[in-house]
Amino acid sequence: MREIFAQEDCEAVLLVDAKNAFNSINRKTMLHNIKIKCPSLATYADNTYSEPSKLYVNRSGSNKARVLESREGTTQGDPVAMAMYALGMSVLQDVIAFEKTKVKQVAYADDLSGAGKLQDLSHWWGLIQANGPTIGYTPNAAKSFLIVKPEHYDGAVNIFSGSGVVVTKEGQRHLGAVIGTEEYKKEYVGEKVSEWVHEVDVLSAMAKTEPHAAYAAYTHGLQHRWNFAMRTIPDISPLLRPLEESIMNTFIPALLRSPVLRNDARALLELPPRLGGMGITSPEKMAEVENLNSINLTRSLTDMIIAQDAQGEIDQSVIAEQKKRFSRDRQQGQKTSLEHLSTILHPDTVRKIHIAQETGASNWLTSLPIRAKGFNLNKQEFVDDVALRYGWPVEGLPNTCVCGSPNSADHTMTCKKGGFVCIRHDEVRDLTASMLKEVCHDVSTEPTLLPLDGELLRYRTANTAPEARVDICARGFWTRGQRTFLDIRVFDPMAASHRELSLEAVHHRNELEKIRAYGDRILQVDHGTFTPLVFTTSGGMAPKARSFYSRLADLMSVKKHQPRSSVAAWMRCRLSFSLLRSALLCLRGTRYSTPSNTDIGDLDCEATLVESGIRVDRLGIE
Repeated sequence: MREIFAQEDCEAVLLVDAKNAFNSINRKTMLHNIKIKCPSLATYADNTYSEPSKLYVNRSGSNKARVLESREGTTQGDPVAMAMYALGMSVLQDVIAFEKTKVKQVAYADDLSGAGKLQDLSHWWGLIQANGPTIGYTPNAAKSFLIVKPEHYDGAVNIFSGSGVVVTKEGQRHLGAVIGTEEYKKEYVGEKVSEWVHEVDVLSAMAKTEPHAAYAAYTHGLQHRWNFAMRTIPDISPLLRPLEESIMNTFIPALLRSPVLRNDARALLELPPRLGGMGITSPEKMAEVENLNSINLTRSLTDMIIAQDAQGEIDQSVIAEQKKRFSRDRQQGQKTSLEHLSTILHPDTVRKIHIAQETGASNWLTSLPIRAKGFNLNKQEFVDDVALRYGWPVEGLPNTCVCGSPNSADHTMTCKKGGFVCIRHDEVRDLTASMLKEVCHDVSTEPTLLPLDGELLRYRTANTAPEARVDICARGFWTRGQRTFLDIRVFDPMAASHRELSLEAVHHRNELEKIRAYGDRILQVDHGTFTPLVFTTSGGMAPKARSFYSRLADLMSVKKHQPRSSVAAWMRCRLSFSLLRSALLCLRGTRYSTPSNTDIGDLDCEATLVESGIRVDRLGIE
């Protein structure tokens, strides 16, 4: 409509609103039209709407209920109500079509919009008033607006005098966007921005006590509030500056307990979690790209509306390809931004970002903080986790560790004092064993290997101790009837012995050490298979661990009759939180109340995904 209004021969746009339209449309007429216009929907519509739905209302002081029957309109919440309403409106649209009125028009639900010359619009309005009520569409003049170009304002007032339609030359809201002058656009967007800034301020106050919940509310909800405005209203990037300032100067400092946020840190947090960021996007930066993408994506539909081509069809394959291209362009832009940040950030921070990019290292950020599922963090845990993620200073740590070494966040991840490193290891062991018990037989933890009786082992570093143990043993995992032995290692990629190596090299080295210690002995003596399960402290997996949990997800999905993607996503998220809480235990030296005994038997992975908002893409369990 904005493009049509901008054409020289267009004098005005009429926005028509109807009284209680969804509940008032003539149901019999609608069902009749559907049988003719859309036979494939007719059976469903007839089954659901041919008889009135009943609402029973209790009468006070009486044992009898009053029955209210719904005989008109569509049912609120019906998935096909929108399509049925559109088909019901088709009779009216045939009467007021462009060929008969010279008014270019479009309908979205009960909102009719027409553009053209004033005399034509007056005739079009009269046809709607005369023919709409017969099908249950009664126009509401008091809520209908005629947006006129300034030079035609006086004529519009005369032509529409007595109609009840509101005539304006400034502009008016239209389906969440705006049509009118530049001044009206600034006023409208300014009001919306003020509303959004207030909501950000409210969320910032919440972030001081519940940062995890506030973060989830922002990334899963609030930041999508302005998406529609960015996509439908052009050139509003400067108008969104107050919103960006509120996010940067109020929300993020409250979320992370950081009074000052540098520009490079803000740019880092804009990146999606899979690239090491937190997905706290900047509306000011996104506005122009979102608007351009929206224009390009809807170009074919826009052209059909401008040409008033009611018979044309949109090639959905072209739309799908455009969406893929926009996604690729967005991802390329994010990678370019990340490459630039890598050149200006401290090397330790860059290393931390690479660690955070590992599949599984960001599941705690992308899931909803559902307490019953064990996915919630208190305010100290959330702030500490973000600090560990980026190598930022952690508040409240003593200068010297009880072991006598200088204390730091990196030191706490490897210090053996207090047994917290062992607890971190055992948490992963127990969770893995509980999952194996669902699909394997003879599952045990800390099984003793068979003693050596003169057997020669291949590697010098092999474990030859008579009481040698591994972490887990299960029968029938890789091969039917055969025992599989598993040994777990959780290492810190920021440790001095690992810091200079790539993550791939560190994973390989830790896997190789485990294989040389146990692989040949288990194969030759115990006649079993050996799989090392190597993790980083942030939740990343080595290749053999990914293969193991991929196989485990396959077996559990078959056993539970649930989608594999749901099982794998839950598994990845549960492991991520186990390692995350264990890292906090190492950092603060206190035990946290975690749901360590997960009831795998009655677990519905698919329901847990829906409730917790866990994403099934980029699982890393292949």
